[in-house]
Amino acid sequence: MITSIYKKVLAAFVAYLLILNMLTFFTSLSPKALVNPFFIKNRTISMTHLAKHIVLVAGLGLVTASEEEINALVNNASEKYDTDPKLIHIMIEVESKGRQFAISRTGAMGLMQVMPSTFYYISSGDPFLAEDNIEAGVKYFSRQLKKFGSVELALAAYNAGPQRVKDGKVPDFGETKHYIKRILSVYNQ
Repeated sequence: MITSIYKKVLAAFVAYLLILNMLTFFTSLSPKALVNPFFIKNRTISMTHLAKHIVLVAGLGLVTASEEEINALVNNASEKYDTDPKLIHIMIEVESKGRQFAISRTGAMGLMQVMPSTFYYISSGDPFLAEDNIEAGVKYFSRQLKKFGSVELALAAYNAGPQRVKDGKVPDFGETKHYIKRILSVYNQ
């Protein structure tokens, strides 16, 4: 009896993980994202939090924050953590294209594409609520700005992780260099 129940629960859980990861794969279209254990773990965590958000908070309507609400949230968080709101708006556009429920191929979540472990280190909120996501993203970016002392290095740390920014240099990752270039080219206009 218990073995039968255990098998059903295990099968349901495995099916749940496969469905979540296939959904994320089809949104990113990256074969590497489908098989990389790091990506699978983080995507599974992110999709679980999105499912929790849908069930407990938003319902199937998935109501998103308005542009005015996002502007106010960015301005409040930027003032609180001493960052430039223009830069934060650009980061949101580059990170998620302003999609509140975005999940990257690596499992980063929400408007500011914060990784699950980073989000829960900084916040106890809901990563798919605009207020909590922006608060966590701006707080994390502000810490990188204080730690590294330059916007370029802070962006590198935000994108690749602070442990990868060594000796005051941007890590030699094409994705990170492109990320910094995209943001700074708009920011410096």
